[in-house]
Amino acid sequence: MTRPQDDVHGEPISPALLFDDDGRMDVIHDLSVTSELLDTASEVHEAFDGLGRPMQATGPTGKVTFRLASCGPEEAKIRARVQYYYSTYASRHPTRVPPQEADLSAFVLAVANDEVLE
Repeated sequence: MTRPQDDVHGEPISPALLFDDDGRMDVIHDLSVTSELLDTASEVHEAFDGLGRPMQATGPTGKVTFRLASCGPEEAKIRARVQYYYSTYASRHPTRVPPQEADLSAFVLAVANDEVLE
């Protein structure tokens, strides 16, 4: 039986963490509204779904969606990107330390739900 996290042809799982080329992070809590939040696919430098799998933004202007770029999660990379974001941009966060959940999907969800003001 194929697990969702092993299927590169499956659908990405919400929430999604998006990073620009400067390391700033944005969250899309519900991937079904991606085209309402992003104008072009080029706005996204790097993205990960709720299971930590890398995604690629695709589609014409105004109709941006995500597809899985790999079937496996990239745990070390996503944790490093989040750590960089918190240490560099989260100046008004009380601790500047990201959530510490050991399980990757719980970590992504906790980051998505952590209110960070830059």
